[in-house]
Amino acid sequence: MPLYDFACRVCDREFEAMAPMDRTENICTCGGSAKRLLSVGRGYRADADWLPSVTAVADKTSPAPHVRAFLAEPSRANYRRFLRGEGIRPQEPGEERARRPDPGPAVAREVLERHKARRGLV
Repeated sequence: MPLYDFACRVCDREFEAMAPMDRTENICTCGGSAKRLLSVGRGYRADADWLPSVTAVADKTSPAPHVRAFLAEPSRANYRRFLRGEGIRPQEPGEERARRPDPGPAVAREVLERHKARRGLV
């Protein structure tokens, strides 16, 4: 039998219970009648799994309304508003970052030597 979410009509308690698929009513611990809630499984996520990584790097101290709305409700719609508010255009399908040509080992050595000289490591 599957596990369903129920809400008691008497005490407003929500609980999980195993029940047949065709049962829409259950009995609460208080003795009241509970109706089955429409819910999705534990593994289902309506939004993309990358949204938490975006909220991790968003400026949490920003007073901007688009940032506050996105942090309060990280959905795809609020993500689009967040990007527009930040002046960022999302990458379109088919777009790729321009690849820079490889400068070669001589340029890499020169950059490293200049870095060491600036830091006083030479």
